[in-house]
Formats: sequence, structure tokens, C-alpha cells
Amino acid sequence: MRHPIVKVVSQGGCQSYLVGCPETRACLLIDPKVGLEASYRSLIAQYRLKLVAVVDTHTHADHLSAAPRWVGDEVTLYMSKHTHVDRPMTRLGHGDALKVGSLRFQVREVPGHTPDSIALYWDGGEHPGAVFSGDSLLIGGLARADFRGSDPVLLWEAVRRELLSLPPDTVLYPGHSYDNLLFSTIGHERDTNPDLAYPNGEAYAAARGIIEGAGNSPAVDQVLGLNMERDPHFPEHSAPAAACCASPGQASSVCEPTRIEGLELKEAHDGLEGPRQWVDVRDPFEVEHGRIPGVTHIPLGELGFYLDHFRGQDRVYISCRSGVRSMSAIRTLQRLGVCSDPVNVEGGILAWQALGLPIEGQPAR
Repeated sequence: MRHPIVKVVSQGGCQSYLVGCPETRACLLIDPKVGLEASYRSLIAQYRLKLVAVVDTHTHADHLSAAPRWVGDEVTLYMSKHTHVDRPMTRLGHGDALKVGSLRFQVREVPGHTPDSIALYWDGGEHPGAVFSGDSLLIGGLARADFRGSDPVLLWEAVRRELLSLPPDTVLYPGHSYDNLLFSTIGHERDTNPDLAYPNGEAYAAARGIIEGAGNSPAVDQVLGLNMERDPHFPEHSAPAAACCASPGQASSVCEPTRIEGLELKEAHDGLEGPRQWVDVRDPFEVEHGRIPGVTHIPLGELGFYLDHFRGQDRVYISCRSGVRSMSAIRTLQRLGVCSDPVNVEGGILAWQALGLPIEGQPAR
């Protein structure tokens, strides 16, 4: 079974996802954000996908949802059957299946952050699956539960019941990440997430001192109101009205990675024991234009399906176009404890080319 195509689109701590079927190229857009429409269109075209569905995992209070701008004759909006959003949509209940090409996602209700919160689970069978958790289970914490209609006890219980019961190697794609992390796994969150270490939901709520409605600032109420309208008038761009993690300042357990640049690039490449030791995390359409010879390509958003690729290796070199995305990959792998010494290739393939080193295909752009 081939895993989904996954492209993570991040801005201001908000995570949205393009999830595509590798066989049919049909794709799903999860939790789209106002202001990123041009990026979504460009990625859909570059990945050669066809958008058929949009999902809002809940009624957003922190940012404006771009879902209304996508819905039409060929694109369906999906939300929970418990939502009060006044738009044409297909309503999903617990256990329902959402099909995108040959991909099948199971709907799991995880109320607490909002009454209409859902997650989408793709079962990978013998291979790692994936869950798109929206604003319920986040990396290293739970979502806020101090908005009107929130319930921290219900949130804690729903996450434990519906998400932590998934296989431990399930890749967790949350609706928010505030620490430059791409994903986690269910097993890692089960073992390390401090918000899930309490004996029960009541203990969690008491320890956090959560008060319902305390999070509803005027900005939050304005965003929430627009996101519930049938035909809202949205600005072209919008900043988040609030952070949605219960512990947004929580530091992740990562160290400063090793870096290489300049002539060290060739020395490192010449000393490789095999292609598994150097991973290029650029998008597939970038690799088509040029790649460093003999390296492995794993797209950034899909690294979670390949964690076994990195296990047991003392040193792995990770590169991208310029060194930014590779740093996100390294931080994520370090937090998961998968790779002891990941090395960031400073400058990426652009630095490699600048040294006049060999390229397979055309020069990178």
C-alpha cells in the first residue's frame, strides 16, 4: 500500500495540508487558511493534483478559513455533523469514511477544543498510517480548551480514546505547530506528551486552571463569527487571532545540529557508505530539475512514513534547496529520537552547485 502524498503548508503556527492519492492524483485540502490560496494553487499544479475535497476539522476561532473560496461544482466541503457553520457541505459523523481517489480516511470525533472537532485517520495496514488531528492532539500538548463551548475534560478523554488508541507508528499531523516541527507519532505523544500524563481529564483541567470562555477575545470572536457565516467577506490576508496550543511556549527536546558547508560537502558525499546516508527533502517537482548524484529523495512532508530509514544510523546528511527545510526535518527527527547525529547541509543544493560539483539533470532553481 502506497502512502498518501502529503504537503505541509505552514504559516504563523497554523498547519494546513494537501493530501493526494498517488494513483489517481485526486487531493484533499485540510484546514485551508486565508492568505495562502496562491500557494495552494501553485502546489496543486506542481504536484499535478486535482482538488476534489476540502475539510475544516472544526470551526476555527484563531484564523480565517479559506474553505468557502474553494467549494464549487467539483470541490466538496466536509465538516462535522455537529458544526453550526452555515455553508453548503457534506456533514461527517464518527466512523464515516471520506474517500479521495483510492485513499480512505476514517472520521474520528474528538470534541473538546470545539464541539465539532474531528480527525481524519488513514490506515496504512502493515505500514505507518497517518492521522490529521486538527486542533485536538498537538505536538507536545493539547489544544486550548478555554473558548466558549470548549471542554478540557472532554478533550482529554476524546484524545486518549480516539487518537492514542491508534498504532504507535501512526504519523501525527496536527493543525498547529509552534516550534518548527513537522509532525510527531502517536507512540511518541503517548510516551512524552505532558498534557496526557494526568490520571484523568478532571486532573488535567484542574492542573491547567482552564476557564471556559476566557480565551474569547474580541479578535477571536470576530474570526469565529466570520467562519460561521454562509458567504463571508474575507480580507486577502489575515494574521492569527490567537495561539491554539494549551502550552504554546513549551520547548522541544532538540539540540543544535551539526552543519556542513563549503568543501566539506564534497568530502561528506565522497565518504558516504550508501544513498541512505544523504536524504534530499525537496518537493518531487524540484528534484525533477536536478539532484545531487546518489542521494535518497524523501519529500519533507512524508518523512514520517520513512522513520525506519533513519533508525540505527549514527550520521545522516539532510539537504534541501538552501538549508531551511532540512533544518525543520532535523528538528523533527531529533525530537522523535530517530537519528542521533543528523547533519544539516548548509546552503543545500544551491551551495553544491556553486562549488561546481556534479548534478544529475538540470541545475536546481
